Amino acid sequence: MNSLLYFPIYIFPIIGVVAVGFFFSENRKEEALFLKLVGFFFLGTLIFWYSFFPIAVGLAVGFYLIHRFRKVNVKAKRIVLICGFIVAVISEWIVF
Repeated sequence: MNSLLYFPIYIFPIIGVVAVGFFFSENRKEEALFLKLVGFFFLGTLIFWYSFFPIAVGLAVGFYLIHRFRKVNVKAKRIVLICGFIVAVISEWIVF
């Protein structure tokens, strides 16, 4: 029963950040834009901890993917990627 109480803590940041990313997107007709934004959010949360310092592996891979491939909605994907990293660090340091 307690796990149902934690569900909004996990789902609301994802929905909010993806909505902000969709708001900042230049081309909303991009194929599977919501799925890409959710994927970049989860990629931003990919961090490895070395002692008390986060190593942002997901940010490095995400920025590589953004700039290597299509140049569509770069600003929205960058915002979602960075917000995913911030949410991951805050949840590790403060929430749990």
